[in-house]
Amino acid sequence: MPAAPGSRERVHVIDYRVPLQIAVVWLVMGLSTAFVGWLVLFGFFVQSALLVLIGMVGPFAVVYLVGTFTTRGSPLTAKPLPRLGWAALVTVLGLVGAVFYNAVVESSGPGKPPSWLALPALGASFALVAAMLAHGLVVRLVAGAVTVAAVAFGVWLPTTMPDDDAASRIAHADLPGGVLLIATPEGYEFPRLHVSDGRATLDYSTSEQGGGELKAFPRLVLLPGSDGTAEPEYRPDRVNHVFVRRIGDVDAVAVVTKMADVEAVREFVLSVRPATDDEVKRLLPVAPDRRNRDVLRRFANTWARLF
Repeated sequence: MPAAPGSRERVHVIDYRVPLQIAVVWLVMGLSTAFVGWLVLFGFFVQSALLVLIGMVGPFAVVYLVGTFTTRGSPLTAKPLPRLGWAALVTVLGLVGAVFYNAVVESSGPGKPPSWLALPALGASFALVAAMLAHGLVVRLVAGAVTVAAVAFGVWLPTTMPDDDAASRIAHADLPGGVLLIATPEGYEFPRLHVSDGRATLDYSTSEQGGGELKAFPRLVLLPGSDGTAEPEYRPDRVNHVFVRRIGDVDAVAVVTKMADVEAVREFVLSVRPATDDEVKRLLPVAPDRRNRDVLRRFANTWARLF
């Protein structure tokens, strides 16, 4: 039985030009990222809003052209003046989405998405904005729901990755024996750590309250274990008192000027112990694969650097 007159007007059908506009925005913005994304990224790196603005001029013009050739995809692209606003919204809000995606990726180390996914994912943020501005309530609702779900997933995903801890910092520093040993003699500031050539050196300086029994600038050198013993062993040296003590797979070597009392140096090397988690975090930087997992804070800090 044929449909009653006018019934076809009541059937809500998505015009093919709507998904066409969205798909073209996704494609051209993904490609634009490959050509001008480096300039925008550099603008954020050097904290220059002007460079970011210059980098987005080209994508804005491309988006405007897409709107010109797909005027039926959105109520805002039918006429030139509203089309300018549409292009500005897609460009600016799409950039916001791209920055959020980058914050998620940076916060998710060591997990990384495949390199081929970068351009399609960056283009998707612009396409979602275009979809939320397109003809059709269903299209706009679906785009809004997908955006909310993507943001929630992006905030949650990094929390599943290993967080920063003392063990990851020690492993990244490649310390002798895979452990950080430390001594905190009275009368001295918290030590400074230097790691190179398979050894770790802790340098001490006297505190403001006055020097301790070890006199000026004692050092504690951590080396891969060799022939040391658990009991401190005195090693002859013309300039310094040198005591060596084996702790696990590490030789802790105390090097102190001969102005100091030899028993004080012996007590110094006997006080060497594994560093606490707080001490490790004071001495060693965060491992590059254990970054800050707070996506929203990273996202906000990225924009704050521009203004």
